[in-house]
Amino acid sequence: MSSVYEEIAAAYEAQAAANTKLAEIFRALAMTEGASEGTARKKAASKAAAPAQNQQEATQPKIEDTDSPKAKPPATFEDVRRVLAQKSVEGHTEEVRALIQRYGAKKLSDLGSECYEPLLLEAEGIGNGK
Repeated sequence: MSSVYEEIAAAYEAQAAANTKLAEIFRALAMTEGASEGTARKKAASKAAAPAQNQQEATQPKIEDTDSPKAKPPATFEDVRRVLAQKSVEGHTEEVRALIQRYGAKKLSDLGSECYEPLLLEAEGIGNGK
């Protein structure tokens, strides 16, 4: 009879471990969902404005600015959150936490925007053997 209880206990422990992993995944998805909701709203707004903008573009001559190089836009909080959430989903949650702590914060939202670029560069190396 005790072996049945052992099997039941083992099954509950396995379920608890699976629940913990699912909780981590859902937290990571929640972090990325906020970014994607904002992106979806922006896309919907730009699609609504697109017909009027296309009419204006058709009537105006196109002027290309060849003097200025195409600058990469600065990293945003959403960029950093998206990359770190993906790394967490890939199983690198502890490395992500350690990275955030190296920049002097307990959580991502505590970081200043000046940390986003270097943090992203380091985050890209997580899980890549770098």
